[in-house]
Amino acid sequence: MSPYPKKIFGVALDVADDPWSLELKRASMMSIRKDGDNLYADPYDAVANAMPGYPGIEFEGKFSIPSWQGPRPLPSDGHLVTVEYMQRFVANGGLFETMKRLKDFVERSIFPAFPVMVGVDHSATGGVISALAKRYSPEMLSIVVLDRHFDAIPLSLRMDGLFRNAPDFKTNGRPQPLDVNELDQYCCGNFLAYLIEAGIVLPEHLLLIGVADYPRSGMDPRWKRLQERYLGFEERGCSFFPTWRFDGRYMEPLTQFIHSKVTTPYVYVSLDLDVGAYHCINAARYMDGPGITRENLLDIARIIAEGSQNGNFMLVGFDIMEFNIHFLGIETADGSKDLTLPLVHDFIKTLTRT
Repeated sequence: MSPYPKKIFGVALDVADDPWSLELKRASMMSIRKDGDNLYADPYDAVANAMPGYPGIEFEGKFSIPSWQGPRPLPSDGHLVTVEYMQRFVANGGLFETMKRLKDFVERSIFPAFPVMVGVDHSATGGVISALAKRYSPEMLSIVVLDRHFDAIPLSLRMDGLFRNAPDFKTNGRPQPLDVNELDQYCCGNFLAYLIEAGIVLPEHLLLIGVADYPRSGMDPRWKRLQERYLGFEERGCSFFPTWRFDGRYMEPLTQFIHSKVTTPYVYVSLDLDVGAYHCINAARYMDGPGITRENLLDIARIIAEGSQNGNFMLVGFDIMEFNIHFLGIETADGSKDLTLPLVHDFIKTLTRT
């Protein structure tokens, strides 16, 4: 484990353009907080509230973003909370510019401390990784990503099978981007590809755990181009431990996977909360299918923590992203309650061994 103090900071960037997410934002803008309500402004506030006085961790504050780009905008910014504004921001390279600003923020305000980011849009991870790669060099840094999706596939390619091969595909009223260039700007769905192509992350040092979109044999032919792109990254050196490998006895293969694939002295871990969707997390931004279990997630954290403690490598930072603050702690009609924050607490505790 890095000898530097651990500093948690928040990055509440949330520019999802689907109408459902935007309706949640609009509703939350008008919500009136009452005693006992947990209407957190962003994930940083939620985590800070759940972990007061946590040993070995300092709460550093928030990276500044405009209100309308956050999960709970100010009512005065309501006119900006539209599909068009969100799409225009991404199409004009706004997420890429934010990532570069975040890199500068980490270098200026967090280093030499151990960075711990909590936030929403996973593309922000690119800023922290870029800062760490500059500090330690890409050759010395492994990235372990816990995610239900492989965020290196252009959105245009993911949608290709739907639009080209299923003309009756329903968009549910979602205004479609104007062109392919807009679809393939830097974003949460392709940021890893940008980092690889820029040489910031070396594919042989990128591990993906819990992916559910790994293309298996017998895949529908309509996804052939996506399959080729996906497996092309594997041929370049990226390593995958898909969701289905957690079926049955997984500990020995998982331990071997992490120990054999991490060959650098430094490691960064990125947790996208959708990797545990429905099994232990109900407050992730994208819940398009079931993920892995709480036990699976804590086993991953434990293996990495032990590897760091044993001197196999040094953990130099991590993040927890893709919070949906509107669903944190909610209870359903059947009495089940979202346990995302307790899971985050235990993941941090296990990973840092505090």
